[in-house]
Amino acid sequence: MAAAGFSISSATWVRLRRGTQIFFFLLFVWLFLKAEYHGQDFLAWPVDLFFRFDPLILAAHLLTRSPVVAGLWWALVFVALTFILGRFFCGWVCPLGTALDGCRRLLFASRPDRGVAARWRRAKYYILFGLLAAAPFSLNLVGLLDPLSLLYRTLAIVFYPAFGYGVEKAGLVLYRLGPPITYLSEPMYRFIKATVLPFRVLVYLLPVFTFVLFALIVAAERVDQRFWCRALCPLGALYGLMARFSLLRRSPYALCPDCGDCAELCKMAAFGEGGLRPAAPAPSPPSPAGDGEKGVEGGQEAGLPGPHPQAKHNTSECQLCLRCLAECEQGRVSFTFRAKAGRAPLDLGRRQVVTSLVAGVALVPLVRLGSLARRPEEYLIRPPGAQDEAELLSRCIRCGQCLKVCLTNALQPVLWEAGLEGLYTPRLVPRMGYCDYSCTLCGQVCPTGAIPRLSLAEKQTVVLGTATIDRSRCIPYSEGTDCLVCEEHCPVAPKAITFNVAEVLNTRGDKMPVKLPVVHPERCIGCGHCEYVCPVGGAAAIRVKRSLRVEI
Repeated sequence: MAAAGFSISSATWVRLRRGTQIFFFLLFVWLFLKAEYHGQDFLAWPVDLFFRFDPLILAAHLLTRSPVVAGLWWALVFVALTFILGRFFCGWVCPLGTALDGCRRLLFASRPDRGVAARWRRAKYYILFGLLAAAPFSLNLVGLLDPLSLLYRTLAIVFYPAFGYGVEKAGLVLYRLGPPITYLSEPMYRFIKATVLPFRVLVYLLPVFTFVLFALIVAAERVDQRFWCRALCPLGALYGLMARFSLLRRSPYALCPDCGDCAELCKMAAFGEGGLRPAAPAPSPPSPAGDGEKGVEGGQEAGLPGPHPQAKHNTSECQLCLRCLAECEQGRVSFTFRAKAGRAPLDLGRRQVVTSLVAGVALVPLVRLGSLARRPEEYLIRPPGAQDEAELLSRCIRCGQCLKVCLTNALQPVLWEAGLEGLYTPRLVPRMGYCDYSCTLCGQVCPTGAIPRLSLAEKQTVVLGTATIDRSRCIPYSEGTDCLVCEEHCPVAPKAITFNVAEVLNTRGDKMPVKLPVVHPERCIGCGHCEYVCPVGGAAAIRVKRSLRVEI
């Protein structure tokens, strides 16, 4: 009987699952590319769609007692489907899981698993409990390990900028070669520029750190298939807890007494601890007849672990890859809907669960005190509407969507400027870009409201910080020569930068009337445009600092 009672061949189900994986991965990438300025201050596509359906983000959001964001309630759809189908998200939808499968095929030769992930499979549950235990105390760190956030920010900070840089350089090299190369290269470059490349060349902070974290996850595939999913992923753990009660069940419930192929095929080690039994005893001495038979049943080599015939199928670990269905030579395996079905015990250990919860609570003062000891530095400028530091930290999931969509490449990930609690949260770095006066895109893509969605009129009045002039570096003050750049680019009206005309000694010692720039703090919104365009090399002569009006 075919899976779920439908008259479809088992091989077709596997192809359907792979096709679905590819579809959702391409959809994830396509929405990633659509999080881009396209000539208007409006995003036509729901670029945060995947995050709306993430129950881990919803759970953390509710536990932090943050204002409810309507879009996150869509996660309940996947919760309901999990209670029906099981942990299908990890095997059919998750773009990170698909990326790991692809990396394993491309980078590593096929080899048996070492069983490390199976022994560590409880760790993901302890990580989940610890993260959720910290959330009621407004310490929201789920975004650091959520697979959707992890993949998105890796694409945004590392791979997408590297791809854009590579294409730009390759296009320049081919252009210099001239005809006939350019007859082909230029149309290709223009097509890629119009469809894939960013609006402007992107450069982000923390690319090496971000790449190393992702590379470690990929490298773990060499140890065991889906090591991240089986041992560390908190979202997979949450789905696993719900999948225990799913209606879709595998039959037979346990390994067949005469076959253990399913345990060897399962990349999630869904049969107990990998479906393996302890090593067989040493072989008995050969019989007097000298027939050379080995003292292991079934002709299995002595000392090698084999499938335990009583290993139960663990629905919490099964990702519905359906390989056991497709490759069962006896046709015994099927997946059917059953209201009453046996469940393999999920023994996480009472002491270990309590320990993980206590560790999550204990993490709050450790992280929070470290952050308070540092205090946010004076140049840590947050995106528009996110000036309440505590609220931003409790709601931000570190997904990197605001970094990706920023029109001027001004938003950058934080490393230690706000303590450990602020890792990967967004900050404005005016020397790299400025907050465009007519742009509200970052608030449109934020799935949790950490950056509120503001109207253009509201956004233009939000104070990010205040510009201050370093007179020792400012050209009119230090060299006695006019420089009008900062005043010319100030977008507010009336302008927050004006001039006082005064006589100043120039470099030759002559008194010259010079226009000295002056910042009016009551008008300045801290957009950073003046700092971005300042012609002084290195640190600008005018810099935006956290505003006292923001702190109060």
